[in-house]
Amino acid sequence: MSEPFEIAQQALAKMKEEIGADATFSVDQIWAYADEEVPSTRRPGAVVKLTRKGYIVPTGKIRNAATEKRAGSKVPEYRFAQADDAEQAGMALEAGNLLAVFNNDCTAVMAVGEGRVKRLLASLLAKRFLVLTGLAGSGKTKLAQAFARWLSHVADDPQNTAHVLIPVGADWTGTDAILGYADGIDAGRYVSRAALDLILRAAKPENSGTPHFLILDEMNLSHVERYFADILSAIESDEAIPLHQDAERKGNGESVPQSTKLPSNLFIIGTVNVDETTYMFSPKVLDRANVIEFRMEAAEIAAFLESPQAVRLEELDGKGAVFGPGFVALAANKRITVPAEVKDRFKEEMLLFFTLLQKHHAEFGYRTSYEAGRFIHFYKELGGHEEADATWFEPAMDAVIVQKLLPKLHGSRTKLEGLLWALAYACGTPRGTQRAEDYLKACALAGEAEDDARSPDSVAKKLTVSRGQARFPLSFDKILRMHQKLVRDQFVTFAEA
Repeated sequence: MSEPFEIAQQALAKMKEEIGADATFSVDQIWAYADEEVPSTRRPGAVVKLTRKGYIVPTGKIRNAATEKRAGSKVPEYRFAQADDAEQAGMALEAGNLLAVFNNDCTAVMAVGEGRVKRLLASLLAKRFLVLTGLAGSGKTKLAQAFARWLSHVADDPQNTAHVLIPVGADWTGTDAILGYADGIDAGRYVSRAALDLILRAAKPENSGTPHFLILDEMNLSHVERYFADILSAIESDEAIPLHQDAERKGNGESVPQSTKLPSNLFIIGTVNVDETTYMFSPKVLDRANVIEFRMEAAEIAAFLESPQAVRLEELDGKGAVFGPGFVALAANKRITVPAEVKDRFKEEMLLFFTLLQKHHAEFGYRTSYEAGRFIHFYKELGGHEEADATWFEPAMDAVIVQKLLPKLHGSRTKLEGLLWALAYACGTPRGTQRAEDYLKACALAGEAEDDARSPDSVAKKLTVSRGQARFPLSFDKILRMHQKLVRDQFVTFAEA
């Protein structure tokens, strides 16, 4: 059998001759012109090559699949590349289409919530380190695997896969569990680890456009600072991680450099289970990531019980690989700015929460502000909203609060009660036509924790009676749960509430 890419090239030439150079088409049409059958698992990789090498260009639109096997499926639309747009080949489809196609493919194999998926994608684009926390068995690891397998191409050799799931061990006490170590007996050998192998694979020039995913499962089975410190430092500083000091060492047959940077096509997703068998997860680590909480609702369980079935992740392999180069390019773009139509509102809300947090010595800095702005930008792009439409801002800001501002909160009732009252008022009470300074005063007054009418429980009751909705519902719900646990146990952390 010929190589899939060669078969795809020949099929594309035949199709171009038949339908014309100006035609648009769905990617599955190409294989209808193939002289040889190509396994479905190897097709996405060939399409990625066609795109990278400038044979075809995504139009940014979505259309129905053309072949009978994929009838009803939504797939990206392409056109033949022209001589003057070779540089555009392989660039991203519109972000909104990426979300729509992944949701369509993913819901066929597992239950996902579009809002959660949207936050996951926006978080990874904003920063390449994401933490998923919540109840064991709530789908954290499965969703991370689903996106990694969907976005990365199918490797011909399992040893060259672009995604690795690594269960964190309870005995991890140093960085060697992630980065390996230089053999003390054999001067030319480096004892590598699966995580380092993935990092070095991602760093190869030929893989620069392919997203690679390092998924660390149950990160709080060990003290995260002990084994993750070097990686965490490299994420923030973009400096190289030292590995060894010798002229040459090899691990698993590959040369291991003296040091390595984390490549821009590497995405790290960690999961954190909250139960009595794990360590408290460091708020310092949570502060450096976007944190998405997974909670189960009765309606979700009821829907699942209608037709319980295992998750079939293999059906997602490589389906979204064509989006890979564009996803990497978007995540690496440092010139992202807050959309102009919400710039003033974003600044006003961030200053409100900064002031409330500062009064209780829990303020944030430049890093959080920068990453929040990136998240806001990508949240809009993923939704495909027009410039005149700003209805997306409230849910985007809600996500920023619950994912970036709340996770580092932890402490005793003496330390946190006033702050949680102030935050509950700010997230729960509709602002109406109040001026920013008046609303801030009202929130700060709630933070004195003296007037029961301004307590988190009172705010929740008022919303129930009026059938109103909290200003930022995700954040308000989380703050309410944190406050209830604080009152009950006299201590609370974000992850445990």
